[in-house]
Amino acid sequence: MATLSKKVLLAPDSIISFIDRAHDKHDQAAAFFRFFAQNQYQLYMDTLTLNRVYEYLFKNISPSLAKDFIRTISLSEINMLYTDENDFKAALKTLLIYPNTDLSFPLAMLATLANRRNIPQVCTFVYFPNLFALQTFFLPI
Repeated sequence: MATLSKKVLLAPDSIISFIDRAHDKHDQAAAFFRFFAQNQYQLYMDTLTLNRVYEYLFKNISPSLAKDFIRTISLSEINMLYTDENDFKAALKTLLIYPNTDLSFPLAMLATLANRRNIPQVCTFVYFPNLFALQTFFLPI
């Protein structure tokens, strides 16, 4: 039986759901992060996700919470992924050749970064296109 990798890329919605206690997916997100901590998962976040979460917190909750979020991320064990020109070109190519219209550039970039860094799972609550055999993370039963 193949063991599943303990690397997970965090999508913006999973982080927002975890931070915003009024969010309808907060309890699920809290269970995900508790599971990640208990089972020593390696968590990854890219700078686009960082920016999207910061903007959401700044506009919808409070600027001080947004600042605290950035400070917390800088001190956390979450690995930051930084894009380079080759990542940009690969994400753009993926976006242009993807046959359906449900792929946005941020999703193409997220999938490209996961593929290029051998991260097989993404933590999200929204539809994620089937790219590069990237799987949506689910809690094991």
